[in-house]
Amino acid sequence: MASSGVVTPSLAGARSSRTARLAWAAGALALVRCGGGAPLLHPAHVLPVNTVSFGAGLSGQFASDGITSAINRGRSAAGEPLSNGSSARSYSDGVLTQALVAPGIGPYVAARVGLPEETEAGLTYTGRSIRLDGRYAHALGESLALSLGLGATALLLSPDSSSPGPGAEAASGANPQAELDLNAKGWGLDAPVLFGYEGMGGMFELWAGARVGLEQIDGELRSNASDAGAPRIDAAGRRWWAGAVTGFSVGVPPLWLRFEVATTFHKLSGELSGGGGEAPFAFGQLDATGWTLSPSGAIVGKF
Repeated sequence: MASSGVVTPSLAGARSSRTARLAWAAGALALVRCGGGAPLLHPAHVLPVNTVSFGAGLSGQFASDGITSAINRGRSAAGEPLSNGSSARSYSDGVLTQALVAPGIGPYVAARVGLPEETEAGLTYTGRSIRLDGRYAHALGESLALSLGLGATALLLSPDSSSPGPGAEAASGANPQAELDLNAKGWGLDAPVLFGYEGMGGMFELWAGARVGLEQIDGELRSNASDAGAPRIDAAGRRWWAGAVTGFSVGVPPLWLRFEVATTFHKLSGELSGGGGEAPFAFGQLDATGWTLSPSGAIVGKF
């Protein structure tokens, strides 16, 4: 019997459901590529010499109301004429806050190696950054240790890697949106100090400590996302941050499960410039503070 070409309600519903699932999956994958914190996910004790570890997992970055509101206002302002002073200021604050804090969920992939003299080196990828670090651990008896570290970070932000976190909705309106996702590069430095306990022959570890750092980014956007010839907007931002971190690890060789939570205070500064030809937009300067809570977890193998 020939098909009439009419889509039955059940078939239409199935297609709609399939489309919704695909859209949800695409959104979830985009979110995993986006923000997220930059966890340590290692204990205070260092690896034995010539021992290596490999870990993979997820990290989250959940921001305080002030940070979330600034990003949402920026997305709304992106659909308004930037010649409006208040819209330009909201847009600038949203762009820089989103790029510097990056709320959302991101991947965690890391490799570490034990070195002589109670030292260790590691390389970590977190979606928006690549971090190289080294640290030294001082034994405080059989089970306790104090770890001092230093890390250097390369930041690579793109419209995919700096997408907003949960709750940040795209603005809509008659005017074409300006870009909100900053295309930028940058660098960072951080110094963690950890105090930790190791028990059960290394099958259980607990650590806590503090971490401070600095990030600097520079990039650009377009004042009209639908027009490749639209004036460019230059952006520069800086983030000072300090926080507390605690975590634990439990497992049986060669696999361990690790979990960590960090609470961080951020001080943000920066500015946008240009974008208006002979009459640049009046963006103003960002000067803000806020908090984030960053849980993370990973499976780690030691060999």
